[in-house]
Amino acid sequence: MAVRPFFSALCASGAIASVLAQRRERTSQPKPLVALCEGTAKFNRNWDCRHPPEGSSMRCQGNTRIILFIRHGQYETKGGPGYGRLTDLGREQAKLAGEHLVARMRADPLLKKSMLKLTSSALDRAVETADIIQAELEGELAWVDVRRKDLPDDLPLQFMGNWGEHYLEFSVTSLSTTLRVHDGDNRLQPEVQIKSGSRLRIVKPAIVPEAWSEEVALSELDIETLAVHQVVQPTKRLDNRFEEWNCSGCDRESPPGDVHWSDNAEKNGLGFCDGCFAAGPAHKRLSPGDTFSRTTEGVLQNSLRQPNDKNLNEADVDTCSVLMPDDSLYKHYGILNAQILKDNASVNAAFRAHMHRSVDHNSLKRADRTDVISLSLVPLSGGEVQCRRWTAAEFAQLQLSDALVCPFILDEEAKVRTEGDFRLQTVGQRDTAGMSAAAVLAEVASLDKEIKARRPGKQVEIFVVHQNIIRYLFLRSLQFDTTAWLNFGGSNCTFTQLRITARGDVICDFFGDHGSTLPVSHYTFNSSPDI
Repeated sequence: MAVRPFFSALCASGAIASVLAQRRERTSQPKPLVALCEGTAKFNRNWDCRHPPEGSSMRCQGNTRIILFIRHGQYETKGGPGYGRLTDLGREQAKLAGEHLVARMRADPLLKKSMLKLTSSALDRAVETADIIQAELEGELAWVDVRRKDLPDDLPLQFMGNWGEHYLEFSVTSLSTTLRVHDGDNRLQPEVQIKSGSRLRIVKPAIVPEAWSEEVALSELDIETLAVHQVVQPTKRLDNRFEEWNCSGCDRESPPGDVHWSDNAEKNGLGFCDGCFAAGPAHKRLSPGDTFSRTTEGVLQNSLRQPNDKNLNEADVDTCSVLMPDDSLYKHYGILNAQILKDNASVNAAFRAHMHRSVDHNSLKRADRTDVISLSLVPLSGGEVQCRRWTAAEFAQLQLSDALVCPFILDEEAKVRTEGDFRLQTVGQRDTAGMSAAAVLAEVASLDKEIKARRPGKQVEIFVVHQNIIRYLFLRSLQFDTTAWLNFGGSNCTFTQLRITARGDVICDFFGDHGSTLPVSHYTFNSSPDI
């Protein structure tokens, strides 16, 4: 009885009539993979509706999302106390999947830095697979890659011995202060701290000098990068009540940390995240003298692992429009019913929640403000340091003397001119003390070249789900006919990788690959003689 209003709404919307019409049009031949949009060669880049407004000076900005789908391991399907959970082979498959990802991260440090989140469906077999993979990933993510040049040459080290087969381990000794190295490209650990007792890992050289049995300096190691051991710290997150809550300052959806509420929040609806509160909350509905005396504290949670998503559970989608009465699966999945309609609604919610670009419209910049260089100037007459972010062409408007003094300064947009003597203090991260005007111009040109050659940032998101969910999301993201998912195969713990760029392109790097040393027969449940 509870589903009747749901059916009534569907009938009124024409959804059932549409599905039945698709069934009548279907022939006995399998449907080919064809684009959903008109013209098979045309791809709609604004498929997630995240393009900047038409006619604006903005452009698509954001990281490239690397979506890595992993099917769960083999699970018990017949009966017994372990029904629905992984078998011993399934756990081995999951462990090998985690080891495969660790090997990829060691071979590609940028992939490791870009690792952002791991999400599972809510079914036991997927959750257990994700738990095993998570343990493997966290062991490697605890070793944070650092450039050798970011550490002092005289850093004292004690050789500790072999770390596995391919690495050596050192320990930092007698360091009086804590060193901090920042890396904005590292999604989970943007800052690493090095202090006495910190463990370091380097790639094992062909020959290990005997002198390393004693204390050595960092300068004695012929390396470009090393890894510092630092466990990934948990992140404060709001509970499920705040899934759709947006900060009143930055408008971010459910940001990490705490919520600082206005004294009159029940009427004005104002609440601010930690960042906006620290910067000084501002809003037109905020009353003067608001004390923000109430706070909702976030709960410490694993930074990598995200809450399980029930919308990623096993679902039979787009089956009614494909299966015909002569098909053996027709009696189970070919008749439109409440469960199939619910499955379609769930997978549609999953697609909208997870398959989109990383574009954040609240942080978009004008197209001509994305390749700027940071600098600071000091007024010779006294006053606050003036910080600017200009392009190389805008910087060239300054009339620098040999003493790095210019007779005027421009505003942030490099349009309004203010007279007065200003001395250039920094360019990028470099202090200009002792530099000539020619050296400064060369530094600006070098930074400009580096910025323009810079690739978009990356963020890797792993989803441990089910084969029909993977196939459906794969087809829909590439704008293929989603009813063709029944023609696809699938095997345990295999990988499918998509890339979603900021401008809306969707690229499939590989589909259904397992990349392990186990034979294919240990992964697939297909009984074909060619396996």
